Amino acid sequence: MNLPFHLKYYFYYLVAEYEGAPTVIKITVLFAILLVLVFILSISHIIVLNLRFIRQKRTKDQFISLYGAKVNKILSSTERLKEIAIIDLLGNSNSVDVNKKLYTDGLIEIIRELKSSGIKIHSEHLMIVLNYFHLPIYWQSAFLKGRLSKRKQALRKMDQLEQLLSGSLLLHSVYHRNNDFRKQSRAAFIEYDTNDPYKFFEEDFDIEFNALDEIRLHHYLKRKAKLYKLPDFSRWVENANNNNFKRFIIKEIGLLRQYHCANLLMNLLQKEKDLYVQKQIIETLGTLDYKESASVLIAMYSSSLTLLQKAIITTLAKLKTEKTLAFLGDTYQRSYDSSIKIQLAYALTDYGIEGQLKMESLSQFNNNFDSKILAQVKFANSQKKRQTTATI
Repeated sequence: MNLPFHLKYYFYYLVAEYEGAPTVIKITVLFAILLVLVFILSISHIIVLNLRFIRQKRTKDQFISLYGAKVNKILSSTERLKEIAIIDLLGNSNSVDVNKKLYTDGLIEIIRELKSSGIKIHSEHLMIVLNYFHLPIYWQSAFLKGRLSKRKQALRKMDQLEQLLSGSLLLHSVYHRNNDFRKQSRAAFIEYDTNDPYKFFEEDFDIEFNALDEIRLHHYLKRKAKLYKLPDFSRWVENANNNNFKRFIIKEIGLLRQYHCANLLMNLLQKEKDLYVQKQIIETLGTLDYKESASVLIAMYSSSLTLLQKAIITTLAKLKTEKTLAFLGDTYQRSYDSSIKIQLAYALTDYGIEGQLKMESLSQFNNNFDSKILAQVKFANSQKKRQTTATI
């Protein structure tokens, strides 16, 4: 059988059929061929990625198998070990064939497991281990000289190791022209700089302050708070020009429990013109449990927009005084906005038995809608109790 002859025959036959076919058929066949090619390329790409993943996982598993127990023992040691003793335990470094990225991932995994077990990492031992695998030079070089994607990766890895970053090193990137990398570096600067870690707060942190910046900054501020006393945030509230940054600082005052700032926020609420900053002040007063704000919030409720009214209800539900309970009950009776009434009902039940009794007494004198609200709130509370019991 002459295979080349038959292949040529069928090829020219299909070409002849294609040329004689209607235009619609030609276009359909062309699209079908393109889709088949895309499918083949996609499958090939997936196979290559999968093989690469398997190879990387094998290397990482080999590292953990070979060094995991040793590194675990070194990092969790309560006694100070000499460098030579650590190197002897790990083995001869000249024979180590290091895939620095994957070895870094393996070390990060070991560190994460130790921390989740409540074991304190010995920082001096960790630095010796990092030097043993030549990781500091590799990542610091990548951070200073690599491509942008590599520099971002280096910043993340060094941050996860919590050992290789410093304020002086980060100064190389806190003015970088790439917005994301610059902001990431400025956020890390808060934790790792010891001279003036909050210098960028004087500039509203950065242009176009957004939700991702909030998450990054909160992450580093929480870590900073574990090691040092945080400064008074009220000065940045007063000096901030960017309302998004101002809202963030006000929110952090509540989350980081700077109770001494509550009075300043109360005074600022009277002067602030931005609606969303006002909303954040009201919510933070609730987080700080500033009961002295109850009278002011109650007074401003009737003249406020719905956005602020909902924030006031949320805060009054946290303050939990007889005055706020009575106000929420009276407001529920007077309100005709269904969304406000539902929020008021949940706020009342947050007061515990007193609030639930108040809600039931109000529902007896109102319409069918109020009975439905009460039923909804009761159902939601029963579900919450079941989930709490299951968690316990």
